[in-house]
Amino acid sequence: MKKVLYSIITVLFVTFSVNAQENKNVQKETVTKKVTVKDTKVDTKVVQEVKEDNEVVKVEGTTEEDQNSKVITSKSDNTEKVVADNVSIDAGNAEKMQENMNRKSEELKASIAAQKAKAEKERQMLQEKKMEMQKKLEKRRMELESRPEGMSRLKKDD
Repeated sequence: MKKVLYSIITVLFVTFSVNAQENKNVQKETVTKKVTVKDTKVDTKVVQEVKEDNEVVKVEGTTEEDQNSKVITSKSDNTEKVVADNVSIDAGNAEKMQENMNRKSEELKASIAAQKAKAEKERQMLQEKKMEMQKKLEKRRMELESRPEGMSRLKKDD
């Protein structure tokens, strides 16, 4: 009984699969992108984007010609896959950046030293002017305090 039942089921599956015709058409579109970011670290990323369209043409399996066909189109989502992701260090660029930083540091130190020297020079000039003014003031005081011989000296108020 079991063998007969299995035989009938097998014959039915074979009959339906032979009678129906199915034609599959798959279109795949692949785009590969390579992104490189440079600094001291070089980051290279290769991304592959796949867009797939499936098209199935079904025709019923009878003996008639010019049958109606049914076209089923399905679009799958765009899938992105990272193929390669490399990070490396650009030694030449790192060395140039270090040289640039060192040069700027030296320029800054030289600028600070020049500003200090300028400030010291201005301070010296102001000190000399102050001393000169003190001498003039003292000379003027002496001239005002000294009186001709016939005049009496001025008395200070206490």
